[in-house]
Amino acid sequence: MKTTYSVNRGLIESEKGIPESPRWFSDSRLNFQIDENAVTQVNYHNPLAIRGCNTIFLQRLWDGFRHFVELDGVTQKLSYSNSKLWPFGVESECEVHGVKLQHRMMAVEESIVFQVTTPQELPLSFRYKMEFYKDFALIPADSQDFRFSAGGTSRVWEEWSYDEAAGLLHGSFLDIQKEREAGHPDDININNPDVSKYDREEPVPLFISIGADFPIGYSKRPLNSKYILTGGEALEPNRTYSFIISFDCDKEALLNKAYVMSAEIEEAVSKQYARYERIRERSPILNSPYEGLNDFMSLIPLYHESCKVTDVPGAIKAKNKQYWVWGWDGITSNYASLYWGDQAFIGDMLRFYEETADAEWGIAHSYRHDMSLNSVSALPAQSMYISLLQQYYATTGNKQDVLDRYDFVKRIFNLILTREVQGTGFCEGASLFPDFPAFMHETGTSDISSLNNTIFYCAARSMEYLAELVGDQETKDRAKAVFSGIEKNFLPLFYDEEKQFVVSSIDSRTLQKRNSFNANAVKWESHYLSDLMEKVNAGALEFFANHIVCKAGLREIPIWSDAFDMDANQLHCWWPVTGEYFMQLINDGNRPDLIEQWIGWVSYWTGKLTCPEGISCYIDTAEPDVDRWNTENGTWHAYSMRGWYQAAIHGVVGVSMEAGGITFHPYAGEEMTLEGLYFGEQRLDIAMIGSGPYVESIEVEGHVLEATNKLPVDAAGAGQGGASQITVRRVQANPYPFSIQKAFGIELSDYSYADGVIRAQMEGAGTSRLKLIAQREPVVTIGGKSMSVLYDAAAGKATVEVDLKAGRREELVIQ
Repeated sequence: MKTTYSVNRGLIESEKGIPESPRWFSDSRLNFQIDENAVTQVNYHNPLAIRGCNTIFLQRLWDGFRHFVELDGVTQKLSYSNSKLWPFGVESECEVHGVKLQHRMMAVEESIVFQVTTPQELPLSFRYKMEFYKDFALIPADSQDFRFSAGGTSRVWEEWSYDEAAGLLHGSFLDIQKEREAGHPDDININNPDVSKYDREEPVPLFISIGADFPIGYSKRPLNSKYILTGGEALEPNRTYSFIISFDCDKEALLNKAYVMSAEIEEAVSKQYARYERIRERSPILNSPYEGLNDFMSLIPLYHESCKVTDVPGAIKAKNKQYWVWGWDGITSNYASLYWGDQAFIGDMLRFYEETADAEWGIAHSYRHDMSLNSVSALPAQSMYISLLQQYYATTGNKQDVLDRYDFVKRIFNLILTREVQGTGFCEGASLFPDFPAFMHETGTSDISSLNNTIFYCAARSMEYLAELVGDQETKDRAKAVFSGIEKNFLPLFYDEEKQFVVSSIDSRTLQKRNSFNANAVKWESHYLSDLMEKVNAGALEFFANHIVCKAGLREIPIWSDAFDMDANQLHCWWPVTGEYFMQLINDGNRPDLIEQWIGWVSYWTGKLTCPEGISCYIDTAEPDVDRWNTENGTWHAYSMRGWYQAAIHGVVGVSMEAGGITFHPYAGEEMTLEGLYFGEQRLDIAMIGSGPYVESIEVEGHVLEATNKLPVDAAGAGQGGASQITVRRVQANPYPFSIQKAFGIELSDYSYADGVIRAQMEGAGTSRLKLIAQREPVVTIGGKSMSVLYDAAAGKATVEVDLKAGRREELVIQ
């Protein structure tokens, strides 16, 4: 029977049972899975390991870790009532022979902690115990299941031993390096090459200790070996008892950790709870008619936190289970973390990827557990880092951070340009994603990837901005030449008039289109992408609606493509990380029907309390199955979380942040509020009222702004005390002869609209496009100088291109 539950600001609450079991819990290098009986799997990312299987324990025939109370020699199960599920563990109540007990299973300080708490009155003589079978310890050797394959090592376990004086049960193994197993013949790595120079041959140990913060005894069953640790005395009233399972690659360090954890367990547990409570308190709250989406928005900041690697600031696991740290999984567009106020983590991330980059090849595609490079990313895709630095600066305003990172972003930019093709602005290389670009007609030697180069276009725009900011004219000019080349050549070379979408790649020698289409051929990395793609928005939206949208989500490879399902996995899936472009299209195209369909997809998976890496669109169903990898119960994929989170803010709510501040994106949607959205240190409470694709007014603390979708940077408060109250009134018809629709990269201040004239001070850095909704051709002056206006009467749009000088404010007048 399905367990009912509710979500309270990211905390999952269930009156009975564990909802959507089994579930995964995570803390830094440790992840474990539970059902309502036992811990069924434990993964630990050993900081000495370069390869091998990170699953340490796996329940198969015999049980995993279980804890019980014992009464008169009879074992009593701890059931789950009034449960609260956090990303790191579960706390519950149960009743045993009329006595109410509380119990927990948690990941704390990279240890598994079992706890039971007794009531103030305890009439019965319970003992607390835990147990597991020897064969719960995994020897990975499954050649048919890569989750549990040897992974280039051979594992040798030592016999478990009990140290009576210390009250610790010890286990350990060695992962012995061996020659890598041959890959599948179709596993052609032409986009993100492996790195072998960091290989090591020495065996890698892991030590495990199991102890308690109270006196225990030990016993072992002689047949079907089972280890049992039992409290030496009856439980006392009003006390918490803890079993602790810890891991370390150094035996002495583990012994010290076991001692400290047992002595200071309550402090460690309290610290973990406080960490997540702080996130709950600061996370934005969505109040919309869509309960599933509201729940999703409250869950994501907490589960994203559980993916952080706490001993390596800035590193984040790709998922709260199995996966380790990857390159683009971390640095791909991360407005989400900024929206929930985690700017410090982005600063750490920027430092981490610079410090771990290879001197020759650049930023990692994937990391080993010891944080050395396992593979390097396709070169144009490394430019995500440049966009991320600009996003970070946009919210912090800290120029010193840009100066500290500037030499590195310049190096990455110039490294990418070593692959520029024929002066087009495009850079050569197979697509970063999917993992098998050969099925997309790519060769690895003559590819210009649309995915890679839409990423690189956004980065070149950011590079120009950053170069202007620091006064590097040479790099600014080079960056402008690159993105101007891409703007000139992209649609003529990539766009297919019949399909109304871009091809996945073109040949770098002939510049001929390849007959391969893929929804993620356009990767939205920042709002700059609209300058490249907006001319074909209507056609692209039709392509998505006719060939990509399906019951399960976005079938990224059309079923008529010869690439569809060729790997029987990725090539029939929707990958949420790439879905922002679709949201931009349906918001811009005023398609509330498709926005509501998207909300339904996200709400379906939120209802299952998981955020998948990929969603199978192979079967024609609105209720895709959970599986054992992409959509596994209780798993949360970091870049999918961020992708859906920021798509919801940008497209469903209709608000976005960029280098010039906050912009609103109205459509004919439902009214809703978003409370506590961060923009730097400011917190914004935003109410979207009315319905329609135009903004009638923006009211900020009683001050009304007209004829603009963009919030002037001086309109909201400075972030001292409470949040600024902002109300955006959306309407069906355009109420003004002209209004500011977008001005990415431009900061507006001293804004006014009176007698049909817009006046404001403007500043920024580098090339920006001021985009207006215009019923007639406007007259635009900047600093008293008349500007060239590109006016499209049929579309009712006007565009003014400006080259802004850092630190220089000029008056903008539109009339």
